[in-house]
Amino acid sequence: MNEKQIEQQHVTETITLINLEKQLLSQQNKQAAQEMEQQSKETSAFKIRTGSNESFYESVVEYRQHEQELLIKYNSVATQEKRIKTLTTMSDSPYFARIDFKEENEVETLYLGIASLRNKDEETLVIDWRAPIANLYYEGELGEAYYESVDEQLQVELLLKRQFKIKEGQILSMVDTSEAINDDFLLEILDEASSSRMKNIVATIQKSQNQIIRDSQSKVMLIEGIAGSGKTSALLQRVAFILYHNRKWLESEQVLLFSPNHLFTDYISTVLPSLGESGIPTQTFRNYIEQLLPGLELKEEVNREELFLSGDENKIERLKSGLYLVKQMTRYTKAITEFGPLFRDLKLDGRIVVPKEKIRGWYQATNVQLPMYQRMVLLQTKLMNKLGGLQNEERKQSWVKEMVDIKIEEVFEANPDMDYTEEKEKSIRKKIAKQLVEKKFRKIERLIQNYRFINAQKQYLHFLQNVSPKILADKGITQEQWNDSLKELRQHLKNKEIPQEDAVLFFLLLKKLHPVDVLQKARYIFVDEMQDFSPAQVALLRQLYPKANMTFCGDLNQKVFGNETIVASINDLFPEQPVTRFQLTTSYRSTKEITDFANQFLAQEEQVETTARDGKLPTLVQSSKEGDTLNWLLKHLTETKEQAQYWRTAIICKHAEDCQDLYDKLPSTLHSEVQLIVDEDDFMKRSLIIIPAYLAKGLEFDRVFAWNVGAETFSTEQDKLVLYTICTRAMHELTLLANQQASQLVANQNANLVETIQL
Repeated sequence: MNEKQIEQQHVTETITLINLEKQLLSQQNKQAAQEMEQQSKETSAFKIRTGSNESFYESVVEYRQHEQELLIKYNSVATQEKRIKTLTTMSDSPYFARIDFKEENEVETLYLGIASLRNKDEETLVIDWRAPIANLYYEGELGEAYYESVDEQLQVELLLKRQFKIKEGQILSMVDTSEAINDDFLLEILDEASSSRMKNIVATIQKSQNQIIRDSQSKVMLIEGIAGSGKTSALLQRVAFILYHNRKWLESEQVLLFSPNHLFTDYISTVLPSLGESGIPTQTFRNYIEQLLPGLELKEEVNREELFLSGDENKIERLKSGLYLVKQMTRYTKAITEFGPLFRDLKLDGRIVVPKEKIRGWYQATNVQLPMYQRMVLLQTKLMNKLGGLQNEERKQSWVKEMVDIKIEEVFEANPDMDYTEEKEKSIRKKIAKQLVEKKFRKIERLIQNYRFINAQKQYLHFLQNVSPKILADKGITQEQWNDSLKELRQHLKNKEIPQEDAVLFFLLLKKLHPVDVLQKARYIFVDEMQDFSPAQVALLRQLYPKANMTFCGDLNQKVFGNETIVASINDLFPEQPVTRFQLTTSYRSTKEITDFANQFLAQEEQVETTARDGKLPTLVQSSKEGDTLNWLLKHLTETKEQAQYWRTAIICKHAEDCQDLYDKLPSTLHSEVQLIVDEDDFMKRSLIIIPAYLAKGLEFDRVFAWNVGAETFSTEQDKLVLYTICTRAMHELTLLANQQASQLVANQNANLVETIQL
C-alpha cells in the first residue's frame, strides 16, 4: 500500500472507533434519561414525613440525597449529549493533521482533531487541537522544537507535519510540510465555497492567529483586523481554547459573547458547536441591557444604516456613549450622598402611607461613613420593619372588618361540620385580616425590595441637568439642544421607554444608588465588531464584572457610528491593566485581485496584505439605462446558474430601500429563489440574497454584485469605506453595476485593477 492508502485505512479505523463510542454513549444516554425520568416522578411524589422530629429529619436527608443523585444524572446526560454531538462532527472528518516527533529517543505519532479520542486501551488516537502539545503543529518547524506543559518546556525533535483534507471519511488531499500551514493546502481550503454559517478554522490557523487563540495570560486583549483576516474566527477559536484550558473550573455559562446583531449571531452560531462547545450565551448588547432594566423598554434604535452611510455623529449621543458622563457620575453621587437621592411617597390606593420626607429622615439617620448604596440597604431594612407596624395599623381600618365579615361566613358555609367556639372564630378572623392586609401591602413590599422608593428616573434627569455648560460647549452642543433632548427623554421615560445610550448611564446610576444583582456571573467577556461598541458600554461591563478577562475584536474601517471607539478610550477604560494588542493585516477571504481593488478605498497606511490566491479581476458594468444593467444582471445569473450552484451570491445595495426597489423589479418567477434581507433579525436561508451594505458587515459570500455604484450614490470620503465594506464581502468574484455614470471613486481606479464592460 502507498502512503495515502495507509492513511485512508487509518481514517476508516478511527471513524469505526468514533461510531462505536457514539453508539455506546447513545445507549447510556437513553438509559440515563429513562432513569432520570423515573427519579423525577419519585421526587415529585416524595413526601416529607412530619410525624416526629426524627422522621422529619430522616426524610429531609433522604430527599436531599435523592436530589443530589438526580443532579449527577442531569450532569451526566448533558455531558454525554455534548460528547455525542462532537463525535457526530468527527465522524465526517476525524482529524485534520498529523505530527511525528521524537521525545527521549521514543518516536510518537499524534493526529489532531476538534476533540480527543482514545481506544479501549486508553491510548490516545486523536488529540484535541487545543492541547499544549498540538502547538507543535501550529508553531513548530521540522527539527528541534518544543512545547509547553503545565510548568515546564519540553524539548522534542519534530519529524513530520502532515495536513489532511477529509470529507465524509475520505481523504481528498494530504500534504507534508515544514511550515505552519502549507500555502497550497491553505489556498485549497480558501478556494472552497462559502456557506450560510461560518466554518471553524482549526485546520488552517495561522501563526498570528494561533498567538491570539492560545494566549492564556492577557487579562485584556484588543484584536484589530482588516476585512477577511480571520479575526472573528480567531476570536471564536479563542473562546473554545479558553473553555478547554480552564475546563476544571470554567463553565460555558460564565462566558459572555457579544455580537452586533441577530443576523451575525446566526452566521457564527455553528462555529463553537462544531468545536464541541455549546451553551455559550451569544447576544447583542441591546438584549443584554434590556434584561438589566426589565421595567423599561429600549426605544427603537436610531437609523444604524444612516449612520453607517453618512459617518455623521450625533453630538449628544457621542457625549452619552463616551466616558465623560461615566466619570462625572461618581462625582455626582458623592455630592448627593449627604442629602440623599430623590425619594418617592409610598402610596396605598392613592393614599400616602409613608411620605418621602420621612424616608429621607430615616436615610439621613443611617451611618454617614458608609457609601450611598450601603446606606440604602439599611434604609430598606428600616422600611421593611416599618411595614409590619403599618400593616398592624391597617388591620384596624373599616374595610378590613367588612371584608373579614364576608370571608368568615364563607369559611363556616364551606365547613358546616366545623366545631364553633368564640376563640376559634377570633383566631380565624385574625388570620383572614392578616392575609387581606398582607395582600394589600404586597405591592409596597415589592417596591421596597426593588428599591423603588427611590425616584431613579427623576434622579437620572437631575444628573443630566447638572452637566456643565462648559462641557456641552466643548462638545459642540448648545444649551437649547441639550434642554430639548432632556424634554424628549422625559417623555420617553413617561412612556416606559429609554434610548440605549441612556439605558447604559441609567443603569450605572442605579448601581451607585443601591445594590444591583446580576444573575450571570461572567468570568470571560468577548466582544466582536468592537467598532460598534461604545466606551460607556465597556465601562458598564467593567463595573459589573471587575475581575473578568476581556477580549475585543473588530475592524475600524467598517465603523458604523461616528462616535468614540473603544480603541481611542482603551487607556481610560483599563488604566491599571496592560492591554495586549494584536493586528491582523493579511486577508484570507478575497482573491488578490479583489483585495487589490478594495485597497484603493483605504488610506495608504491602512493597505491590506493578501494571500497569493489568484482569481478574476473585478468587473465594472456600465450602462446609460438602469434597465440594461438589470437585464445584464438577470442574464448573467441565469448563464452562471449551473457553474455557481454551490456558491452563495449577494447583491449588495447601499440603502435598504434600494434593496426593496431592486427586489420589486425582479421577475416574480425569481422571488422564490431570491431572499430579501433588510432587517437584522432575518436569517440567511437562500443562496442568492439582496442585502444592504450595513447588514453585510462581517459576512462573506462567494460572489458579490455591488448594485448601482453611480456618481450620485457614491461620492464622499465615507462612501469609500462603504465601498470597501461591500467589496471585501466577496471571496471569489466581484462585479460592480453602475446605472448611467459610474462613481468617480470606482471609475478613477487603476485600469489594471478592474475590467470594464460598457453596455
